[in-house]
Amino acid sequence: MAAISARRGGGTSPPRYRLRRILLVAVCMTVASYIALLRRFFRSSAQSSLPQASDPGLISSPLQFPAGKEEEPIVIAHAISLIKCSKGPSVAGFLDAAAVLRHSIHKNSVHYHPANSTAPPPSRYSYQMYAIVHTSCEQHAQVLQRLGYQIMVKDHPVKKEDIKGEWLRNHIEAENCCGSAEFIKLYAYHLTDHPIAVHWDMDVAILQPLDDLYDVMIYPAGDPRNVAARKRIERQHPNEAWPETVDAFLTRDITSAKPWERVTGVQGGFLVARPDESVFDAYIDFIKEGNYKGGRGDGTGWAGLGYGGFQGAMAYQGVVAYYYDQLRPNTAVELNVCRWNQVAADVVWRGPERTNEHQLQCREHPRTTLADGTPDYAANTKCEDCRNTPIEAVKTAHYTACKKPWECKLATPRVPRDKRQVYRLENLVNVTYCMEMVREWFVLRREFEDALETASGGRVKPSSRAGSYEDRYFMGYCTRSGGYIAIEPPPDDFDIKRIYGM
Repeated sequence: MAAISARRGGGTSPPRYRLRRILLVAVCMTVASYIALLRRFFRSSAQSSLPQASDPGLISSPLQFPAGKEEEPIVIAHAISLIKCSKGPSVAGFLDAAAVLRHSIHKNSVHYHPANSTAPPPSRYSYQMYAIVHTSCEQHAQVLQRLGYQIMVKDHPVKKEDIKGEWLRNHIEAENCCGSAEFIKLYAYHLTDHPIAVHWDMDVAILQPLDDLYDVMIYPAGDPRNVAARKRIERQHPNEAWPETVDAFLTRDITSAKPWERVTGVQGGFLVARPDESVFDAYIDFIKEGNYKGGRGDGTGWAGLGYGGFQGAMAYQGVVAYYYDQLRPNTAVELNVCRWNQVAADVVWRGPERTNEHQLQCREHPRTTLADGTPDYAANTKCEDCRNTPIEAVKTAHYTACKKPWECKLATPRVPRDKRQVYRLENLVNVTYCMEMVREWFVLRREFEDALETASGGRVKPSSRAGSYEDRYFMGYCTRSGGYIAIEPPPDDFDIKRIYGM
């Protein structure tokens, strides 16, 4: 005020100048308030532009950050492989499995906010879905793309004629399930835009976040997040020392193991690994070399070191075990099979071989030895019964022994041709437990369908839920054994971002 009056020749400002200044300040304040309101309006409009799903937690804002963090969340790659597929026009279980898997991953990510809850997201990590599609299945790639998967169409990285070793070259295509085509799973190591890639089989549901695994692999060993995560992670061998740096987490196929065999293959439905193209190249090099000896047990398999004869030994389950055991030892951590990649099958030896020596021992080879250095088989009887692990303790469920949910079958054991197998198969699973685990998959399926209906503006109606076959488990989606009611597919122009915001 003094400065203005000085320029005007001094003295007190005349009333008209004072009034003019008051009006000018009022106008400025009004404009500033209007701009602030506009900013708030456009921000809220951007966040609410997507249709709301039936569970508001399914929608994420375009940029979703963990509470208290300003940097973008780390994005984990989640990959599946489509290796063998039907030539028919419809592949019922395939679409549904891919949809439910993606839905379960989203629910355990930073982008999920439980409805009517102020709780923070269940995870600090974001995700991106990938589908590694074999060239013979390329016709199904578009379906996966519409579900939010980025597509990688790949042929065998190693073909039969590329293999030098005669025995492997002559037998690889007979390997369960897919012969050399299964090696396309190894392309997950090419996802180097991400610090971690998780490869899943499609018959999987994620029930809890995987943050502890990510924290151990991403942060240095001394970082408080790494240290805390190591204390929480339930390993198959908790008394063994941790590696300084962890490059992979895996589980073993213990339900197919034999107590006297020192080597067990990995369970191929789950691998958490650090992407690295040089690792991919190392796999391809030793596969092409084909140093593999036929048979099962000591002296067989890859480099004659016992990696032979079990399911998948010539393919993915064998090569991953051999790589992390022999070529990169002390870089992978074996997780508790009853909690991670839980197949809910018996882990106790019940014959028919060597019942006098090993009956009711743990299928896993003993980790302790006697004074003379031989395995302590007598003490090898304390293994957790995965058939009864509380479902609330399970991190990820893998539907193999419990049968695939879309098969609409109770998990009752088959009748074997070899009658010596009856006792073993009768004890393979706890049928009631299996069916409760199957119900978890159908809960996820129902959530996805309800969200799809809302996000499509009612264009996509949920399929019939009137199936009465064991509806306490199948939730109305099965009309009979084998009578599955598939998800109604979204229209071609439907954008999955309407459900998930990403």
